[in-house]
Amino acid sequence: MMFIFAKLKLYAALVASTLLAVVLVYYRGRSDKKTEMEYQLKDERLKNILRAKEVQDEVQELSDDTISDRASKWVRPRRNK
Repeated sequence: MMFIFAKLKLYAALVASTLLAVVLVYYRGRSDKKTEMEYQLKDERLKNILRAKEVQDEVQELSDDTISDRASKWVRPRRNK
């Protein structure tokens, strides 16, 4: 009878350790995915900042007339009152 209980304890310990390992691997995977997503967001943010800087530099180099010509397709014409 004691042999059966000892064997049951052993199996219960094996099942518990297996479940614990599965849970730990699952949460580790979620953590890694979160970290990867954070890096992707930071990379995307950096690309956007660099693109904005390029546009700002380009606009700084343009003359007032060129800026006015470019803006004319985006700005509504004034109404004369």
